[in-house]
Amino acid sequence: MTRLRFDLKDKDKINYDNLNQNPAFVGVKYQSDQLQIVIGTNVAEYFTPLSKLLGLESGENRKQEKGEKKGIVSLFMDTVSGVFGPIVPAIAGAGMIKGLMAGLVALNIISDTTPTFQVIDMLASGVFTFLPFFVAASAAKIFKTNQYLAIAIAATIQFPTMIAAVEAGDISQFLLFGFLPVPVFNYAGTVIPIIFAVLALSYIYRGVDKILPKALRTVFTPTFSLFLAGLLTLVVIGPIGIHLGNLLANGVSWLFTISPILAGVIVGAIRPIAILTGLHHAMTPIALQNFANQGYDMLMPMMFMANMAITGATAAIYTKVVSKEEKSIVVSSAVSGLLGITEPALFGVLTKYKKAFIAATIGSSVASAFISFFGVRIYGYILSSIFSLPAYIGQYFIFAVLGILISLILSFVLAYMMVPKPKQVEDKEDKEDKETFEGQVELRSVTDGVYLPLEAVGDEVFSTKLIGDGYAMKSNTGDIYSPVSGTITTVFPTKHAVGITTENGIEILIHMGIDTVSLNGQGFEVFEKEGESVTPKTKVAHMDLKVLENAKKDPSIIVVITNMDKVERISSKDQLKGNQQPGIILKKAILSI
Repeated sequence: MTRLRFDLKDKDKINYDNLNQNPAFVGVKYQSDQLQIVIGTNVAEYFTPLSKLLGLESGENRKQEKGEKKGIVSLFMDTVSGVFGPIVPAIAGAGMIKGLMAGLVALNIISDTTPTFQVIDMLASGVFTFLPFFVAASAAKIFKTNQYLAIAIAATIQFPTMIAAVEAGDISQFLLFGFLPVPVFNYAGTVIPIIFAVLALSYIYRGVDKILPKALRTVFTPTFSLFLAGLLTLVVIGPIGIHLGNLLANGVSWLFTISPILAGVIVGAIRPIAILTGLHHAMTPIALQNFANQGYDMLMPMMFMANMAITGATAAIYTKVVSKEEKSIVVSSAVSGLLGITEPALFGVLTKYKKAFIAATIGSSVASAFISFFGVRIYGYILSSIFSLPAYIGQYFIFAVLGILISLILSFVLAYMMVPKPKQVEDKEDKEDKETFEGQVELRSVTDGVYLPLEAVGDEVFSTKLIGDGYAMKSNTGDIYSPVSGTITTVFPTKHAVGITTENGIEILIHMGIDTVSLNGQGFEVFEKEGESVTPKTKVAHMDLKVLENAKKDPSIIVVITNMDKVERISSKDQLKGNQQPGIILKKAILSI
């Protein structure tokens, strides 16, 4: 929901300095065998065009390369986050409705016997009752198997015959073929059995498909796969999954039995570091299992306290920083924390101020211990946002409110006391504001051809100026010249794009053709190497127009400025010929010349 996760073939090629300098990124780290770039709630705006540029299918994980190995923890976290990420909106929305209804019933505002309550309860409870269906569809994408067969497995374990047997309580098992026991369980709301069932289905499907002749696969691969995976789920995987889920839930309940305060201290202390490392998804199956077993959960309120503690500690840093840029980061991070998204606060603020992170951890532990002592619980899965507070309405509402106040105030006070105020120095940004630097750079024609406005380019990544502003051209010759004087800073391995940086710090991207990364360098030749100086008279590359035509690729050459934060305006976008070149007017007090 907040970060881009990259599976890299060579992690040694990560340029952390460049990534950390990007103002759009609030945190960059290598964790769980992944490069994780934290962006915030607008991460989808980056994921969609990035997937297109990388040639990935939108929304799909790539297949693991042969020979790649991941640790058990990494595989587990990839699976959990991949399965639950897409279905969070459904369970969060339904959970909010369910929690609100439970609170209104507890306050005797409405009765749970009225038709109105029953209808709304159907709307809210349907997701949780049939949660295996949602999990099956999501898990099928992760395990690369047939989505509808996965849903069929979920339908098998929740078929009315099984439900009726559970409700009647007359039998503990069915006898398959007269001797093979099929234990009777209530799979409604469970998640672990169906995850393992779909995993097994993926192997069975591939195995069956490999054995059968091609002529028989269309009919018999799904037939045998459903039959074998369904029986394996009913006899072995489902019962084991039920016991495993109960074991996890009972372990948490046991911790509460020993001491609710101790449980609160432990969970509250773990939560901030779990979010920081990306391991917080591990709590989701346990919380969902609690809802299935007992109808409520006490972990999610502690997650709420942790988010508020992180917010409080972050807000305290506002009193410690002096630059306008830092204050802006702190304010936006604190607001995001209140809304339930804490990655900007953790990566953008608290990792820089370690003592403030400790303050947030203490506030989370104390507040979690407080609400745990009074038995604060929630009756539906919801995001830990300040807007989730109405879902706590009922007998525990006052304790939830007091817990929020404790987490916010305690973490704020501790961070304020523990983090020293920096020495009073002249703010760099203010110093730059006093300077009167103005610069201008000319963007010249990149080729001999016809000018196109960027809006006319047939690629929304460029036409919507997501990467930056600039222009495009249709080339007559395929020869590409540098549009500015500067230094070659990047030559893409596929040779379809070149990056140039001017002395003023303006970063120019020359992108040759649309969707040409798939040509893997065919038809492109780059004459300059990284680090070499160029001028508008330097021919930096050549694009074979015939090769692009045969490959049915758009040959438009796009020139964009990728660091528009250093540009005040582009003064002209007239057709590129003669001396009518568009100029780039630089902002004051931004560049270091």
